[in-house]
Order: sequence, then C-alpha cells, then structure tokens
Amino acid sequence: MEATDQESRQRFTRDLERNFSVVASAGSGKTRAITDRIVAIAQDRHAREWLPKLVVVTYTNRAADEMQQRTRQKILTAGLPLEVIEAFNRAFFGTIHSFCVKLLATHGHHLGLPAKLELITDDEDLWNDFVQQQTAIGRSLTAENRRVLLRHIQARQLMELSRKYDADLAATQPETPCPDTGFAEVYAAVARGQTLRTIPKAQAELQRWEKRWRETDEFVPWPPCASRANDFVRVWRDAFRPLRDWVNACAIRVAAEVQRDYRDFRLARGAITYPDQVALAGDLLRLSQIARRIRENDYRVVLDEAQDTDPQQFFVLIEIARPPEATGAWTQDGRSAPRPGHFCMVGDFQQSIYRDPADLARYRALHELLIEAGAAEALEFSVTFRLDTAQLEFINETFGEILNNIGGQVQFVELNPRPDVLPGQVVRLDLGNDIDLNLPEPRRAAMEARELAEWLRATGLEKLRADSWRDVAILCPRKAWLRALRDALVDVDLAVEIQSESDRQGENPAYAWLTALLAVMIDRNASYEIVGVLREIFGLSDDELARFAQGCGARFQIAERIRERGTVADILNLLTRTREAIAQQPLFTAVREIVHATQLRERLRSLPPEEYVRLNAELDALLTAAANAEAGGLSLSEFTQNLRANFGKTRESRPSFAQAIQLITAHKAKGSEWQAVIVPFLSRKVWGAPVRYPRAIKAVEAQNAQIIFERADLSAELEQEIKDVERQEMERLLYVALTRAKHTLVLAWDREYFRTANGQVAIESQMKWLQADMSDSNAEIIATLPAEAGECLETTARRRGARREEIRENLDAVRLETGWIDMARHRASAFIRTSNPSLFAPEEKTVATTGADVWKEAEPALRPTRIDNPATRYGVWWHEFAQSIPWSAGPSAWENVFETSNAISPDRARSKREWKLLREYFLSHRNLFDQDAMVFAEMPFMWRMDAATCLEGIVDLAVFDREANKWLVLDWKTNRIAPDKIDNLRAQYRPQIAAYWQAITEMTPNASGVEAGIYSTSTGLFVIYDRDELAREWERLRKPRSDQSAGEIALN
Repeated sequence: MEATDQESRQRFTRDLERNFSVVASAGSGKTRAITDRIVAIAQDRHAREWLPKLVVVTYTNRAADEMQQRTRQKILTAGLPLEVIEAFNRAFFGTIHSFCVKLLATHGHHLGLPAKLELITDDEDLWNDFVQQQTAIGRSLTAENRRVLLRHIQARQLMELSRKYDADLAATQPETPCPDTGFAEVYAAVARGQTLRTIPKAQAELQRWEKRWRETDEFVPWPPCASRANDFVRVWRDAFRPLRDWVNACAIRVAAEVQRDYRDFRLARGAITYPDQVALAGDLLRLSQIARRIRENDYRVVLDEAQDTDPQQFFVLIEIARPPEATGAWTQDGRSAPRPGHFCMVGDFQQSIYRDPADLARYRALHELLIEAGAAEALEFSVTFRLDTAQLEFINETFGEILNNIGGQVQFVELNPRPDVLPGQVVRLDLGNDIDLNLPEPRRAAMEARELAEWLRATGLEKLRADSWRDVAILCPRKAWLRALRDALVDVDLAVEIQSESDRQGENPAYAWLTALLAVMIDRNASYEIVGVLREIFGLSDDELARFAQGCGARFQIAERIRERGTVADILNLLTRTREAIAQQPLFTAVREIVHATQLRERLRSLPPEEYVRLNAELDALLTAAANAEAGGLSLSEFTQNLRANFGKTRESRPSFAQAIQLITAHKAKGSEWQAVIVPFLSRKVWGAPVRYPRAIKAVEAQNAQIIFERADLSAELEQEIKDVERQEMERLLYVALTRAKHTLVLAWDREYFRTANGQVAIESQMKWLQADMSDSNAEIIATLPAEAGECLETTARRRGARREEIRENLDAVRLETGWIDMARHRASAFIRTSNPSLFAPEEKTVATTGADVWKEAEPALRPTRIDNPATRYGVWWHEFAQSIPWSAGPSAWENVFETSNAISPDRARSKREWKLLREYFLSHRNLFDQDAMVFAEMPFMWRMDAATCLEGIVDLAVFDREANKWLVLDWKTNRIAPDKIDNLRAQYRPQIAAYWQAITEMTPNASGVEAGIYSTSTGLFVIYDRDELAREWERLRKPRSDQSAGEIALN
C-alpha cells in the first residue's frame, strides 16, 4: 500500500528538469525526499555534470552533515561508478552562510574585501570602538532634515536603533520637508465625565510642547498623552502622525547609514558577521558581470527548511539559479526565472518559529510567486511517517481552528497516515488537587514537576511505548522551566539530560576549560586568565591563591619556573613545563599534550553526570577540530583565537547516547522526534522577553518598519498587533511540540496549579493557545482523552523488530564507558589507510586545494570563516583556469578561455604575463596535444598499494600519447621563484611527483612509460624528473619512519 501523496514524492524525486516548492508537514520525510532526489541525480546520465554543481542548503551544519552522509550511503549502496562518487564529493552541503563565504572567497576581491576575514559572533567590544570613533551621524540627510530629526530623537537612540534593526541599506530620506502639523482637533476636544481632568491636562501639555517646538531650537521629545480616552487618543495620534511618519523615515535612513558605516568598520578590521556574509554575497549578485560569472557555474539549488530563510538569503539562492544573461532581481521584475531543475525548496509554513513574521509572509509570497509565474510547481507532502493514529487524529481535530489562515496566521495542512501506521495514544494526565494558589508560581511549578516525575517512574517505559528513557522527551516553551523538572526527576532516580536552544559553546566545560588552557599557553603572562584556570579547572580556593599572590598579581605567570613548593606553585610549574614541551609541536599534538598533562579528561569526568553529559565526546570533538585546523594550516594561537571568537555561539544539538530523559525546549525540539513526548505546564503563563527600546516593528504587509523609541510611543492598536503576532508564533511552536511524538503524547492537565482566584487561566499559556480551556473550541476533544497510558503489543513487537537489526550492527550505549575503545581499535586495524601525494610535499603557500572545485568546511562550528590571501586566491584561480582550457581544441580556443577567465583573476597583470609564457611553451611543443593525445585536466586516481594502504590524489594535467603508449603527468606550481632557483623548486616537490609517478606507473602496467614533472608558472619552465630519480625517491618514501632521518616523511 502506497502513501496517499506518493505521486508528489515521485515527481519531486524523478522530475530532475523541473523546479518545485514543496510544503512538507511534520514528520513527512522531507530529508528522505531530498536525499532520494540527489540519488536520482547521481543515477542520471548527467550525473558527472550536475553533481559538482549541486548546492544543498540546510539550516544547521549538523543537518547538512547528516543529509550528506545519508545520501553518500545510498549512492554507495547503489553501486554507482567511482566517477559519480567523486562528482558527488564535490557537491556542496552546508548552511547558506558557508555557501556565501564560498562565493566571497572566489569573487570577494571585486567588492574590495580584505584578504583575511574572521567570523565574529560577539561584537560588543567592536561596537564600542565604533561608537567611540563615530564623530558624525545623519550625513545621509540634508542639513535641515538632520537638524529637525535630532530635535526629536537623540543621537544615542539612533545609534542603538541601527544596531538592533536590520535596516534596508537602500532606504532614502523623505522627499518633502518636515510637515507643519496642526493640532486644532486636539484642542477642540471636549472633556466629559471621567476625562474632565485628563483631557485638559493633555491639552495644556501639548500647548507648552508646541510653543517650544515652534519658537525654539531646543530638543523636544514627543509629549506623552495624559488621557486614555479612546476617542481623544485617536485624535491625538492622528494629529502627530504626519510628523511622526516623517521622523520615522529619517530615522530609518540614518539607521541604514550607521549600519553601512559599521559594516565598513568591521571589514576594515578583518571582522565579518553572519548577516554580513549573506549581505555581501547579495552585493556580488547585484554586480551584473560578477552575477553572470557566478551563474555560469550552473548551480542546482536544493533548499531545506525554507520557512527559516529570510528574504536576503532567498535573493542569493534564487539569483544564482537564474540564466547567466539575467539582469535585475527576479522577485522585482519577474524576468528570467530560475532555470528548470535549478531551484527546489522544501519547507513548512506551520513550523516557522525562528523568523520575523514579515519574513514568513515573504516566504509565502515567494512560494505563490514561483507557482503563479510558472517558475516552479507546488507539491504537498501530507503523509506523516512519525505520528501514529491517535496523535495524527488529535492534531487534525485541534489545529484546524488554531492555524486558520486568518490575520497573518498560516493555513493548517491536514496530516495523513502512513500505510503501516500504529495505534498510538494521546494521554491527558490530570495533575493537581487542592493546590494552595497563594504559593509562589515557581513553588507550584516545582510541585507539578514532582508529581509528573512520580507518575513517569510509576508508569514505566512499556506503557509509554518507549525502548529506553532517552526515547522520552519533556518539552517546554521556556528554558528556565526545565530546571524544576530536572530536580524532580533526579529526586525519583530518573536520569535526565537538559538541552536548550540558548546553550552557548562557552557554557560547556569541555569547551570553556580547553579554551582557557590554550589561552594561557599562548599568553604566558596572562595573570587574570591563569588565576581563572587555577580556580575553575584545578579547583584551588581563593584563600590559597591570595596567600600565594601576596598582593602581587604578576606572580601568576608560566613564563618561567617558580623556585618554591606548594600547591599553587606546583600547578604553575606543571603548566610551564607543558608550555615548554609543546613549543615546537604541531597544533594537534600540542593540544593533545595539554589535555594529557593537565588530566583534563579526568577532571571533566569528575563533574556531576546528571548536570553535564557527553563531556568526553565534546572533548573528542574539540580534538578533531584541532586536527582539522592543523590540516588547514592554523597555528595554536589562531586556533585558540577561533575558539574564543565562538565562545558565545549557540551550540547545535546532537543525538543523545545517554540513557536519560531528554529535557528540551520546543524551539530546539524542531527537527527531532521521540517515541514518547510529555508537554507539562500547559496552564502556566509564558512570559515574553523584556522589551528593550528603541524597537523596530514591521507589520506583515507594511513597506517600512515603525520605530518605537520608548514605551509611550506604542499605540493600543500596535500593541495588540504585536500580541497577535506573538500569539501566532507560539501557536506554531505548540504545533511543533505536539508533533514530535511517535507513539505516545502526554498532556499535563495542570489547570489547578496555575488558575487565578476567579478560576481563569492566563491568556499567554499553552492551554489557551491550544484552545483547550473550559468553553474553548477544543475543550471537548481534550476532555475525552484517556487519563492513563497503556501498553500496546503491536507497537512493542514493531519496535523490537526494528531494534533487532540495529542492536546487531551497532554498539550498545552502555559500552561507551567500558570496552568500546578496544573494539574500535580492533576494527580500525582493518581500515584501508589513505594517503595523498600532497602530503609528501612541503606546504605550498599559494594553492590551498588539490582540485579547483573542491571545498570543505573544516569544523565550521569551531573555526571562523577565512578568505585566503591574494597568493592563495591566485593559485586557486590558475588551477580553475587551467582546468577549463580545451587543450585539444587549438590555440584560438585557449585564448578565448583565458580572456574569459582573466576577467576574474585576482592579479590580471600576473596572469597575462604567465599565460603568455605557458602559451609560448606549449606552442613550441605542439606534439604534446596532437590528434593521438588524450588530455585529462584534474584527473583523479586511487591506487591500492597493498591490502591496507591506498594512495589517492588529483593530477593537474595528464596526457596519454596513444601512438607512443606513454603518459605525461604535470603539476602546476604557482610559487613566485627566480629562474636560477628552479632547482630548489625541483627538490621541494620531488616527493609529491614521485608519488604521482609511481601511482600512474602501477595503475597502467601496459603503458610504455610515465614521465612526470612540474611547470613553474612564474618562470615558464617545465621541469621533467628522471625516472631513476623518482624511483629512488619513492623507495625512500616507503621506508618505515624509524629508518628515516629526522625531518623525512614516511608514507604511513
């Protein structure tokens, strides 16, 4: 039996020459659909052409990694050729920000960007520096407009506005001068009844304000309205509206000006933010010639989580998918839509919980525009593979009234069952009896948590229909609510693990402690940081530290050893010896030695496991990041700076391996599922974050935002609109929370805990958003739910059957702390070791990649983005250019390719000079490319050297002479070098070329021979190595490390 939406799924997977905008409901298998589409591309006859152009954009790096791994596994299982796998490895999987960085790395010099940019997530210090040097504001306004604006709004408020509000940088000042507002209707208002005191007072204050406004040049902030009479307030606001709208437009213009200045200030100091990455990529695509070159890459975009994409990000992804000759912006002029098969997006309006409501409206508008313009087809995935029957029916019955497509809210999409759906259960757990409502709310919340914890322990896993406690989750709309639940669960001996969307990298002890240790290693006199290490990591008391310091903070140093004994001195000497030991070590070895010497892993294990979970895995992830950073050429100092720069970054959630109940916010639960989900605190008031002013509020259909500089500026209508928008977002958040349960959904009916004295429940509560309170539309549905959870033999049998194969193939989580390492080591001995010829050559300063189309994020969560230096950019450009030359087509075709490529060269003068040398060389050696020659640019190979080792690489240029039955292997070298130093270059790259030569020789045993050499672009010299010379070098490389002299490189 097929799913009811199977036809839509097949179209999305198989129609590769069409664009689609898919609305995929909760649990509908959108990740599976995307991977199936990519596998279909891999199986298509155009696979080797399309896969390297694939751009798969996800919301998080973890989601991108998971999708890439799933897809690769399917491709490997399908037994596709190695050429297809190699093409797939060149596809892009990542976030929109990392893709924008790729564009900037290639084309950013056209915007005048610095050679090196680092990502910053905390710009507090940088902003303060900017404010200190910002001596003028409002330069984008005329002198008169600026004078009038600053009479009403302080410069400080304008600066704060520019930091908080993402202004349109193209905003313009009003075309008309400041309007001469009249207040006759305000003065004419007649006071009656209760307004006899307030309206005359307001009129008198307005009269004084108007006098100052018209007759002086003093600062005149908006006068507050002393009356709350609705009719009078309306007249008051109508009178001020022309002036306020004019000031609002000027303020937005100044905010855009300051934002532009601040971005320039950041870039000048080599700093870039996430929004900068997208904005600058958008600027590239507004340059017609650069946009054309980017589009010529023929990108094929697949966007996941489209509902979490903002308009600027949509602009980048749509523009790169348009035809090369396209001009303008498609969303504005409607011309030259994204090419068929080049743009697909998958999202769900109902799960939009991260973006501004105006962004959600624009996503919906874009979806409709794509459909109406014929640029994409609409598909709907409504079959959920997550929810069982009871949960599915409950969602369908309740959310039709909630997500009603009214007032900006989205339209509910009815869910359909999968073919093999299980019964499922939705339980109403009645909590609270004779509760003292005079107790503080936190105390009542703790009481509910305790009652819920005892119920969970008594109910057990079988009735919850869960395999283990880690398959049970408790979801709350606020992180602060999780603490009471944790304490209650621990009290009844249930293990718990807390996750939150606001967790920062620096809040994790593994991250914070390692960063602190590295920081003191690179700054041996950092007394403040050293004291922090001694207190936090080594657990020394303030008394011990004070006695050691004797009033001199400079004593806390690790520059030299201390000639005394004692606890503090011993630890400082330990750190000093460690610093000396790692001085000449590579990055990864140094970090590993620091961890070992300070017993960091053991110290992390001493922390309460119920409070801090997976610290061992977190430390391993950091060590992996250090290895990746070393491979990327970073020093210990740079790696440490990267860790510090990302200290405040939100940590991505990871699958739990602990046998513990998951406590998680509803925001972070998005994208996850559990066998049983409990939603407590239904009746508890959900307090919003405190409002800070100035504040920009943009209505869904408004062209410009309305600026609220202080609480008094907020009208009753606007305040109600804000409340409606917040309510709608919380309704969608509730939809996310209630669609996470596979088998069991438990609703904690806790009305008695949080009702008011008159028996009401707070409007800002999950119960009200669910419309489940007494007399609400869903009250009867809730009332008929069962009050107890029960076992289901069918569900148990299905779960055990699904687990049996998994248990057979995977390690049980209990073995993580016992014998899994030995088993992993044993299995690792059977792995094939892969080496790369590039490892045999010293680091080349000008070329950072082995292939022109290869890019990869090395631990993006821990490593700030960099744009390489000019020499590296030139090396990458040369390889891309040489790869595109049609060598067999003749000199005129070569010249055409050069002219096109030279337009984007980072050093046009150098590229012209070196192209001339290369052209002259090959013209004098025309026999290299005669009719019998087969030419391969960027030729990949993988040679299995023995049962456990292989050599993998990419040859820049390989030529096979069919008549002579010989190979010529050439590697481009863009090092700047004088002709008389060519022997140095020859010796420098002899190990790498020997590896190439040996691999091609062994892989083509029927060939008459292989010649190999390097071409120096700066000298125009082609250096051919002697075969005996290469054979000797290869024998040297194959020797065990113990047989080599210091500094030599062994294969293994």
